[in-house]
Amino acid sequence: MKTLHGTLLQPRTSTDCEIQTDTTVRIDEAAGTFAAIGTERAPATDVVGGAGCWILPGFVDAHLHLPQWDRRGIDGLSLTEWHQQVVHPAEARFADPDFAERLAEDFASGLIARGTTSVAAFGSPHAAATDRVFRVLARRGLRAIYGQMLNDMNCPGKECPPADKQLDEARDTAAKWHGSENGRLQYAFSPRQPRCCSEKLMRGAAALAEMIGCYIQTHAGESHDEVLAVRESYPDALDDIELFAEMKLLTPRTLLGHGVVLDHDERHRIAETQTTLVHCPTANLFLEAGMMDYVAHRKAGVRFALGSSVASGPSAFMPHVAVACLQTARAMKVHAVPRRSYAAPQAAEAWWLLTSGGAQALSMGDRVGTIAAGFAADCLVVRPEPWINALPEEAQASALLYTLRPDQIEHVFIAGCRVGPQAA
Repeated sequence: MKTLHGTLLQPRTSTDCEIQTDTTVRIDEAAGTFAAIGTERAPATDVVGGAGCWILPGFVDAHLHLPQWDRRGIDGLSLTEWHQQVVHPAEARFADPDFAERLAEDFASGLIARGTTSVAAFGSPHAAATDRVFRVLARRGLRAIYGQMLNDMNCPGKECPPADKQLDEARDTAAKWHGSENGRLQYAFSPRQPRCCSEKLMRGAAALAEMIGCYIQTHAGESHDEVLAVRESYPDALDDIELFAEMKLLTPRTLLGHGVVLDHDERHRIAETQTTLVHCPTANLFLEAGMMDYVAHRKAGVRFALGSSVASGPSAFMPHVAVACLQTARAMKVHAVPRRSYAAPQAAEAWWLLTSGGAQALSMGDRVGTIAAGFAADCLVVRPEPWINALPEEAQASALLYTLRPDQIEHVFIAGCRVGPQAA
């Protein structure tokens, strides 16, 4: 039994972020779950945390690209130029499975060091590399949704194999890895975006995902240019979302990245199908794609998670992404003409999206994202700046969100095992 002690941050809902001081959290290491949470005095020895420490649920990053891990921060490119100069060359390197394995190790180390315990990530169009990455994820302990990138048109020739070949490869990899490691690893059929995928590929991915019970992840409404490109490829479709609905890609286990350019009908279709929209505010601004209207989507009942969208998102530290979510919502409010009158999201909502809300959006909320008895023991022990503890309780969650740094993370646990960020 492992014992943690400190101030517990417990995001209950988008408006309720509970803070419990002097709390003891016990982890059943054999079961990989939280055993008990209480205010009883912690033992004098063999305790993780202590005075000045906080215990947080692990962060959820629901959209990023593993092959681009070492391409963060390359600025000054449009979305089209980004794909040509960064995305495709980065993925081409995964023709070498050994390279893919090495980068996957760096990826896992980097995410763990930044407090991310659950991730949904895209791979490359290479089946052997996808298998090798799953081996790394299994070994390193991350809770991950991952899959081979699927595309059979409008991509470089070597990275654009026939639809049948890709679907066969993805099916075999999914059969091997989906639900492995006691459910910690899940497979996602991952059509890149509509303009890069034939109808055969999209329908095939949807059918296989339903048959095996896997996730689907893709991109939708990423920019005005991308929307126009989709209409050129599929002139009979009104928009991305109508096309996805026709292809059977909108499901409760589908993750749509970005959603910058979505209208009233599209957001309501997403909500009706219980599809998750992954908000990537740092990436949207980095590539000048635009600002997603988070508040309008939320009012429509859309289910949300947050994504770093590495590497078009320059930071893999999820509190930075959560802060950007709040700030872009406020920017849209104050710069609208006339100025909008809605209440902008606050820190409690950011913490909820980072943890329990994100887990719910990934259909994991019944077992991940909350520090409670019986839930998977995915959590962080952090030591923030000490003045935060002296603030009024109503100010602490906000101060912690805006000032927390990766170097303040002392311990990361996933399924009850300490996985980092450095040697204990």
